[in-house]
Amino acid sequence: MYSEFERRQLPAHFRALASPTRLRMLERLAEGELSVKELAAALRMSQPRVSWHLALLRRGGVIRTRKHGRQVHCSVDLDGIRRHQLALWELLNEKRTIGVRV
Repeated sequence: MYSEFERRQLPAHFRALASPTRLRMLERLAEGELSVKELAAALRMSQPRVSWHLALLRRGGVIRTRKHGRQVHCSVDLDGIRRHQLALWELLNEKRTIGVRV
């Protein structure tokens, strides 16, 4: 059973995925960890803009970040994505079960 906290995070998770730009970022990060600078160069975007999008992805539980010196490295958070998917399925099954009982 998933907590109320995890369910409250679902909107932020799906909002993070609701952008073609952020989905392109995820495609790049699926190939492996990249620094913000490397990701900005690969996507031909400014570093502040990339950082803004990455913050939304991080808050949505889609990516992880780690600092190494002054650089921030990003990677896909598969466990976080899986947790949000399971929370959504549980929510949908719970609603469907309630609907069947009525």
